[in-house]
Amino acid sequence: MKLYIAEKPSVANDIAKALGGSIQKKNGYIEAGEDLVTWCYGHLLKTVEPESYNPDYKKWVAADLPLQLYPLRYEPIASNAAHTQIVIDLIKKADVIVHAGDPDDEGQLLVEELLEYAGNSKPVKRLLINDNTDAAVKKSVNSGAFIVRRWQGQPVI
Repeated sequence: MKLYIAEKPSVANDIAKALGGSIQKKNGYIEAGEDLVTWCYGHLLKTVEPESYNPDYKKWVAADLPLQLYPLRYEPIASNAAHTQIVIDLIKKADVIVHAGDPDDEGQLLVEELLEYAGNSKPVKRLLINDNTDAAVKKSVNSGAFIVRRWQGQPVI
C-alpha cells in the first residue's frame, strides 16, 4: 500500500480525487482505492526543550554555551498529537511513502521530520505538485512523475 503525505488537507483531498477509485474519508486519512492519503497541518512536531538534552540547560548559564542540542529530537505538538499519531501509524503500515509536501523548503522539512520521527526505513518517493488545480494534480499523480530520492543514504527506487 502507498501512503501519500500531503502538507495540508486540501491537497490530500486533491490527491485522493486524482487517484480515483472508491474514495472513503476516515479519521485522519482518506482511502483512495488501495492507497491512503493523509496530511499535516503545518508542522506536527517540534524540537524538544534544551533541558531534555541536559537538565543543566533548564537554567540558562553563559558557561553552557553553545548548547549541545544534536542530534535534533522531536515531540508531537500537543494540539495535533492525535493526528500526528494517526500519521505515524500509517507510515508504519505502508509499503511505500509518497512525500507530497509543498515544493518548498518548509514543505520538504515538515514531512521529513515525521518520517525521521517515525523511524521510517521504507522507500520514499517525492510527488511535486506545482499547481493545485484538479487537472494539474491529476497529471502529476497519474504521470508517475515521482522524483526518487535517497533515504538514510540508501537509494530508493
